Amino acid sequence: MRFPILSAALAALCFALPATAQKVQVFGGNSTRACSSVVLFGENIMAGITVTHGQPEWQAEYDGMLDKLKGKTNRLGKDLWTTFMTSVPLEIGGVKLAAGSYVVGLHCDDEGQFALAFLDSTKAMKDGLMPFGPQKWTPDAVCPMTLNKDSAKESVAKMLIEVKADEKEPTKGTVSIAWGKHTLTAPMAIHIGGGKTEGGHGDAHGKKPAGHQ
Repeated sequence: MRFPILSAALAALCFALPATAQKVQVFGGNSTRACSSVVLFGENIMAGITVTHGQPEWQAEYDGMLDKLKGKTNRLGKDLWTTFMTSVPLEIGGVKLAAGSYVVGLHCDDEGQFALAFLDSTKAMKDGLMPFGPQKWTPDAVCPMTLNKDSAKESVAKMLIEVKADEKEPTKGTVSIAWGKHTLTAPMAIHIGGGKTEGGHGDAHGKKPAGHQ
């Protein structure tokens, strides 16, 4: 008498599976991502830095949304994570960033000061973190940037993130984000002669960003 009951249960489970599967939506596909790199070669020197990201399009109504970013770590770019890789230790906005591979968000503190929020990419993947929705993760490094409102002569339609080295002083450079008529900028120092640099945590004073445990 148990077998008919078991068979009925299995049949019910089989019929239920397609309905459950229908709850999963599939997105993605092929896309073009922007990439900016700095590569340094010299006597006993080999270093590479690169940032790769999707390019959301600027909308005029975004100007009125700046206050909504305060106190949060927000998505940066489009599609999947913006990624940042460096083979050498850096300083961005005066904060140390260890050599490694990172996913990147955009943090804005309660006063409206912006920063790049870096999280080790392997940790992010193992924890199943995604750039969509509320970003509750704690960054490994928070590197401040300066907001330059309405500084561009022409509006940048698609977000552009750039790493750039100074031609005269290659170990110095900038990290910048251009979108609409606004830019975010930070000085970058490339450490190619010393040993390993410990990863920075929080800002230059060791503070954690608002809203993080």
